[in-house]
Amino acid sequence: AFQFITFEPTDVAGLPESAAEGDSFNLQIAGNLTIKDVTREEVFTVTVTIVEDALQGIGSSTIKYADYGLNVPSVPIVANVSDEVRVELEFVAVAN
Repeated sequence: AFQFITFEPTDVAGLPESAAEGDSFNLQIAGNLTIKDVTREEVFTVTVTIVEDALQGIGSSTIKYADYGLNVPSVPIVANVSDEVRVELEFVAVAN
């Protein structure tokens, strides 16, 4: 029933004054992350590269399983599993 995780950006911090094709820079993208039926504000730290007429980015944020009503996985051969997980996103943004 819960096939997808969604992230809807609401704010971007760290945009440079100017940039050219091939330049890379780091941003913080805040937004609403929805897992199952729980939505919380999260901030992703993202590395962005300008490629032709688009921005390509990859970033991550660390969330707690409990914040989204998720159970910590039980893995028999592992003594302990953290109550946090790293969520990664990859995107391409183009101007309209």
